[in-house]
Amino acid sequence: MKISLVFNRMKRLNKNGKGLIQICCYLDGKRTYFSTGIHVKPEEWDEKYSIVNNRNDDYEELNEEIDSQISELKESIKLKKQKGETVSLNNLKEIKEVGIYTSFYKFMQDEIEKGLLKESTKKSQRRTLLVLREFRKDLEFKDLNVSFLMDFERYLNLQSLGTNTIYKYFKNIRTYVNLAIVKDLMEINDYPFKKFKLRQVDGNRDFLSPDELKRLEKLKYTDENELNKVRDIFLFSCYTGIRFSDIVRLKDDDFTKVGEVYWLAFDMMKSERKNDSSTKKILRLPISKLFDGKPVKIFEKYKGEKKFLFDDFINSEINKHLKTIESKLKSGKKLSFHVARHTCATNLIYHGLPISTVQKILGHDKIETTQVYAKVLDVTLLNDLDKIDFK
Repeated sequence: MKISLVFNRMKRLNKNGKGLIQICCYLDGKRTYFSTGIHVKPEEWDEKYSIVNNRNDDYEELNEEIDSQISELKESIKLKKQKGETVSLNNLKEIKEVGIYTSFYKFMQDEIEKGLLKESTKKSQRRTLLVLREFRKDLEFKDLNVSFLMDFERYLNLQSLGTNTIYKYFKNIRTYVNLAIVKDLMEINDYPFKKFKLRQVDGNRDFLSPDELKRLEKLKYTDENELNKVRDIFLFSCYTGIRFSDIVRLKDDDFTKVGEVYWLAFDMMKSERKNDSSTKKILRLPISKLFDGKPVKIFEKYKGEKKFLFDDFINSEINKHLKTIESKLKSGKKLSFHVARHTCATNLIYHGLPISTVQKILGHDKIETTQVYAKVLDVTLLNDLDKIDFK
């Protein structure tokens, strides 16, 4: 098979006056073409040597990228032939799309960008890749072993990073190691995490005790409407466990009354992966039954005022106001909006609600995530023991 480069084959420039560079594969008198995704102006292409010339400021990087694409295609074809598989123009597209990676970093980067992930998840994974490259310029699959993971862990510890931060880096790496095995880029016997165990510790989860929650309910700010609304939004989350990203999207239509019970139903933002509505998870909460119906009172206080009930503040603003509220509440806790979700969980457990039911209210996929809250209230242990008659 002969592989070459073709510039502007269709004789059609884009709106920026640039033509496409394609890879041409020739076999048995037939041709097929693949896009490199690279466009340059006609005067920036050297027809004789089939390279981008120095009239383009990025000519070195572009030529390097083109060479890399051709090398990967040739390596893919070579591996197919070594396995005794047929290589034809008909299956060449499939071969190229699967690709053969030698660099774990290149594989991870490509998979991050084409994956159907939320942007926040991609940001975390890009950060992991950046730190990996700071530690080692490149990493081939054959060098991704337990020894590498241990060296990387020592490197991260020298940066004075917390245990859970280091855990997130390795969790992201493990995700793409698993994917590489699925795509036959690594052998299952070479799985480095079989001997390298991830370590994670429970973070400090501040929450308001039942007594502190009652004191917050009684706080009033006569001349501060903003603080009163912040208190109410925060309390609504304390009563329902709803995240800030969801609470600011609540509308009147999300609340319905069935018989004597008010229900709140909404799509959880955190459950939806980017551009994939099928991953949405609807959470339904009987808010009349939560904390003596206190969330219903807050809803009725603000319903009908505007499209979104609680979108008055961004997260940083509401956290700033919570610091002011804490100065009067004097709970000794570092109040942020996520404390409300912790407060809901721990107080439900304190009042004896089964972990499995708390899991449903919080919308957790795994029971292990909810069980963390059962550890933070020592008084729950005392209450459970008081119910037992040892006599």
